[in-house]
Amino acid sequence: MKIENTLYIMNIDILEDQAQFDLWYDKMPDFRKRKIDAIKPHRSKLLSLGAGILLDTAMTDAGISSYEIELLENEKPRIKGMRDVFFNISHSGEVVCLGISDKEIGVDIEKVKHFKESLVNYVFMPQDQDLAKELMESESDKDKVYTRLWTVKESIMKHCGKGISLSPKNILLRLENGKIKASSAACDCEALNLMPYEINDYQITICSEYEDFTLLKPF
Repeated sequence: MKIENTLYIMNIDILEDQAQFDLWYDKMPDFRKRKIDAIKPHRSKLLSLGAGILLDTAMTDAGISSYEIELLENEKPRIKGMRDVFFNISHSGEVVCLGISDKEIGVDIEKVKHFKESLVNYVFMPQDQDLAKELMESESDKDKVYTRLWTVKESIMKHCGKGISLSPKNILLRLENGKIKASSAACDCEALNLMPYEINDYQITICSEYEDFTLLKPF
């Protein structure tokens, strides 16, 4: 078994077709079916199925034919019995993505949204705001840049397994040799690589010890 560093991306609009939904649903493991069945909002069902499709695709690509999910103490999901398989799932709008690696990984995707001044000040320290201004080519880039920086912080929080218990203001961002780097007293993230991707109206960041990931859109 060899785990390739890969980011899988899927637009769930294809699952609006009932025949496609049923086709993929029938292929899901029982634990994923139970999760989908327990969800009431229609869009959330599609996102959960999309996450299941990407996880199943990633496991198949890795040569893993059967697997179970377990939750660690921090509620982070892991493949049961496999200590060299790490994955992280994120979704926003109509897109779900999954990153897989043989080392810990954090992934976040966000559809570009409007950042009011109050939200900027709530989430970002002055140092972060200085970085945002450095990255903006014009004022029209503001929302895109702040959405990107938010995905950076969120991916670090997910990599560390602390989620919202780690305040985004406890992560300070800077530009170093043209790359975004981070530091935090609450999380050891100084040496981690933060890889940004931009796809249409979406910003994505992978947080990993590795520097390269293959981007796949299987559907």
